[in-house]
Amino acid sequence: MDTLNTAWDFILAGGPVMWPLLAVSLWLWFLVLFKAAYLLKIRGERLGLQEAVACLLGHRAPRVEGPKSAALAYFLNLPGRGPLVDTRLWQVAVRRQAPGLWRHLDTILVLAAVAPLLGLLGTVSGMIETFSVIGEYGTGNAQAMAAGIRQALITTETGLLVAIPGLFAGYVLRRQVRKQQQGLAGFAQVVTRWLRSHQEAATC
Repeated sequence: MDTLNTAWDFILAGGPVMWPLLAVSLWLWFLVLFKAAYLLKIRGERLGLQEAVACLLGHRAPRVEGPKSAALAYFLNLPGRGPLVDTRLWQVAVRRQAPGLWRHLDTILVLAAVAPLLGLLGTVSGMIETFSVIGEYGTGNAQAMAAGIRQALITTETGLLVAIPGLFAGYVLRRQVRKQQQGLAGFAQVVTRWLRSHQEAATC
């Protein structure tokens, strides 16, 4: 209970800018956890060429566990497939997975960049309040001056506390997405070679 009271007092001392900072922080970390859970889920995907060929020959969609199986399932459900157009349709199915892999990453990095700017806004507001007190009462009202300075420092600190780990998490997630995209690209090349060999066999 004392911790909650301390946190509440901290938010109130930071002034009105603390509320959008709190909203940005909650939104940011919700997206970080959501994206991390998604990447952890698809990390276990082990779809290889042998399983993909079995699905292609049997015309049955695999269980979707990640971008590879999602691309293969989308490809198998496309109408008008045939030996002469399969490679192009397969490329379409692979490219379709990219937006899902990169979804929310830009938002995470933007929110992490917005947090220190909101902290700076709170700093400016706190200093304006401090100078207003000085202009009205001079330097004799130390308590009123301290409130403005405290607001300026709290918002700056909060903005940095949200931004620094948020940027770090965003870059870590982006690195993991790039690994997934590279794995998808390698898988796509292997399947493309098999489809081309299948095309050549069909046209002979």
